[in-house]
Amino acid sequence: MNNNPYNLLEGVRILELTTYVAAPSAGRILADWGADIIKVEATPKGDVTRFVVPLPGMKPIAYEVHNANKKSIALNLKTPEGQEIMDRLLATANVLMTNTRTQALVKLGMDYDTLSGKYPSLIHAQMTGFGETGPMANDPGFDNVCYWALGGPMYAAMEKGTSPVIPPSSFGDNSAACSFAAAVCGALYKQKTTGEGSKIVTSLYENALFAMTEPIISIQCSDLDKYPKSRLENTPLNNTYICKDGKWIMVCCHEYERYFPYFMRIIGREDLIDDSEYNTFAKGNERCKEIIGIIADGFGRFSRDELDKKLTESDVPHSIVANVPDLLESKQAWDNRYLKKFELHRGGELIEPATPVKFGGVTMPPRNRAPYLGEQSSEILRSIGYTDEQIAEIEAQGIVVEKHEA
Repeated sequence: MNNNPYNLLEGVRILELTTYVAAPSAGRILADWGADIIKVEATPKGDVTRFVVPLPGMKPIAYEVHNANKKSIALNLKTPEGQEIMDRLLATANVLMTNTRTQALVKLGMDYDTLSGKYPSLIHAQMTGFGETGPMANDPGFDNVCYWALGGPMYAAMEKGTSPVIPPSSFGDNSAACSFAAAVCGALYKQKTTGEGSKIVTSLYENALFAMTEPIISIQCSDLDKYPKSRLENTPLNNTYICKDGKWIMVCCHEYERYFPYFMRIIGREDLIDDSEYNTFAKGNERCKEIIGIIADGFGRFSRDELDKKLTESDVPHSIVANVPDLLESKQAWDNRYLKKFELHRGGELIEPATPVKFGGVTMPPRNRAPYLGEQSSEILRSIGYTDEQIAEIEAQGIVVEKHEA
């Protein structure tokens, strides 16, 4: 019996023709769950996240995070020899995952219609920006564009009267990656039970719309729920409050009349507990600005940690509003092994979030570092029948690249 609870996809081979974050992040999840992931990278440079950075002077680290536990073959797919290698790999694969746009896949002969005829049991899984059809189907897009801007949260999350939010990097990518990985698992079950392949298409835009389900439904049910919102026009017990040290607390109490007395006791306004002008849900909404002001004055007497303790003692649903540096020191995260340290190719150590599911308790999947460009090219070619002489020849022609350092 294998004692690794993460070997769920052992024996599954997935070819990843992916770049950037959304699709590689899905591949990382599946790799953590035991799949044999072969990342097929373009020569001569590979995935752009090997060298592209968000800001000048930053280390290129995205590749090392989203491609751990994978193998790499660097391949020129625009050559007949490269196409032949890819065909041999596809014949051994359960899944092809890609975020390549459909027009480019057609040119390479790797679109679903072409490959399903050759490999009827193959799962063809594609991550797109905007979807398979429609006027934007072939448009370029990243998560800030497809997920945040067009999908609605950029506007819905802004404070009324300000500018649309600047999203945290790759937030939409990593969210969409979870549903992409889940879809592949569903198709693998079908493949195992029927021998049939599947066509999977998801998009950053589609995932954003799903994440926006409640706002989309809510605005159709009532003209009271409008976006963007102001915290001064929101329910007082589902709101943010600043503390005397300049840090913030979020409270989230959907049962106004149940929790209103708790708030009044914490801030020393017991006189309002039985006051029908304040203690009903209807009055809380009607007089929201006034009540928010009352609570703000009371909460403002405490530091964030003091208020956090008082709310915890009263069993009020709440949290500190964490900034990114706070996450690195979260005891809750470390105790549950949601975070872990890893070593960089060039030396040094960073902290990364674990892929977001635990198997077998508070555990962590094995982690092998992300590969150098084409690091396993020779190994992979041997596995599909190439001799050492043939490998040396195609490497000399630049059809395949293999590196063992950054």
